Amino acid sequence: MRASLVGIAALAAFLTYCFQQAKKVHAAKAEVKEDLGRWEGEGGNDPAVATPAPVPAPQFSYPGTGSDARH
Repeated sequence: MRASLVGIAALAAFLTYCFQQAKKVHAAKAEVKEDLGRWEGEGGNDPAVATPAPVPAPQFSYPGTGSDARH
């Protein structure tokens, strides 16, 4: 009987610990979400200057006169 009470108390303590840890994780996620929302509201990751366009792809080195010959 005494062992079962100790087991129940240990289980209750473990469940309480898990619940408290889950609350901490939830609060941390809410804080990150709030910070991210504020950051995005301030402009987020928009660059202050215009970014250059990507470099165009190079042309192939075979003749373009209708010939299928390649170098």
